[in-house]
Amino acid sequence: MLATYPHTALVVVLSLLVYVWVIIKVGGARAKYNVQAPAIDGPVEFQRIFRVHMNTLEQLVIFLPSLALFAAAWGDMYAAIVGVFWPIGRVMYALAYYQAAEKRGPGFGITFLSTVILLIGGLVGIVMQLMALAGDM
Repeated sequence: MLATYPHTALVVVLSLLVYVWVIIKVGGARAKYNVQAPAIDGPVEFQRIFRVHMNTLEQLVIFLPSLALFAAAWGDMYAAIVGVFWPIGRVMYALAYYQAAEKRGPGFGITFLSTVILLIGGLVGIVMQLMALAGDM
């Protein structure tokens, strides 16, 4: 992957680093607000930090395969250009949500749009490949 998709690989690493950051934030919030595992309920400040973590995990599950499919279909640089907005948006989302839930929209929108573009682009690439294979028959 590194030789063929170095920019996409960098976006993967940046995205995973953002995820590690939100994991660490939850650990710190557990200590700060005295929320012992496995509890997930606590003060609203803890709940916001916990939701950032969970929503990032939920989004990561669809983002990573979409990024890989898009890169395979359209190339490394295009995938990285679209994909880099995901970790940027996630940081925006987290910092805003940590302040107040109603502030999370722009960051969420950026990450969601990035994922949707990658997913649809991957699907279009697959369909084009299947059509090309059918034409070779």
